[in-house]
Amino acid sequence: MAYEERVRSKEESYRVGATFRLLCLVPESTELALTVCGIERCVPSQSYGPCKRDDYHLHFVLDGKGTLKIEDKYYYPHRGQVFVVPPDVEIHYYCDDNEPWHYTWVSFTGTKAAYYLEKAGITMDHPVRDCYINPEEFCAYTEKILKYHELTVANELIRNSLLYELFALLVHSQNQNLIDNHKPVEHDYLPDVYVNYAVEYIHYNYAHIRVSDIADYIGITRSYLTHIFKQKLGVSPQEYLLNYRLDQSLRLLRSTNLSIQEISEKIGYENPLTFSKMFKNVYGSSPKNYRIQMLEKPDKS
Repeated sequence: MAYEERVRSKEESYRVGATFRLLCLVPESTELALTVCGIERCVPSQSYGPCKRDDYHLHFVLDGKGTLKIEDKYYYPHRGQVFVVPPDVEIHYYCDDNEPWHYTWVSFTGTKAAYYLEKAGITMDHPVRDCYINPEEFCAYTEKILKYHELTVANELIRNSLLYELFALLVHSQNQNLIDNHKPVEHDYLPDVYVNYAVEYIHYNYAHIRVSDIADYIGITRSYLTHIFKQKLGVSPQEYLLNYRLDQSLRLLRSTNLSIQEISEKIGYENPLTFSKMFKNVYGSSPKNYRIQMLEKPDKS
């Protein structure tokens, strides 16, 4: 291909947003901020570096292949893979002569950039990974970002929100791949956080949920939910749910004139006989007798 044709081909396929950080200085405390992005169809042997970059550059390979050199290590990203060019290290990357890269890329900085990349399965030790989904899905985010190119604060917020969405897709695809391959998924939060979230969910929804609903709502497996409940509270989620339902039935028996049937339904039992049996197993008395005993107690006030 003649030089003029190659230049024209590049201009037709290459789009890059402004260096968005020029809108304002990115504060040092910023967790994640987009600096620049684009879509590029490289020409044969096109290269970048050797040099050091100031921020992270994340590439999603739509087609072709090439070579990535980070310090003294070589990698060979190809179609369906994502690779990162990290900041402050010597890098050099160039596309293949016969099958040059066509990729989309986003560049960013921030105090949690490395953390989010690690959650997405991308680290200095493993700077290349499979996309696990079609790379065009990631390209769609770049295309959306490039539509908001006007330098306004509103567009800056939109661009950064799309960057967060892109990372969410990266992390989700990483976790789903681990699940599909029966590998353990690292939990993002401490057990106390999950337990507190589960307890709050139970308190608001106890009348119409099962343990599987609780696990699904939080986003963890039922077995892990059971494990951390027993570890932190000394009971299983099923036992906690049952106890909370019965606690609510005590309150209703003492403070309302609702029938046993109505109380049974309010706490999640369609059959009042089932409710009465569970109640008696725990408290040694039927709901009816418990209410009578409460009424017969003298008012100490």
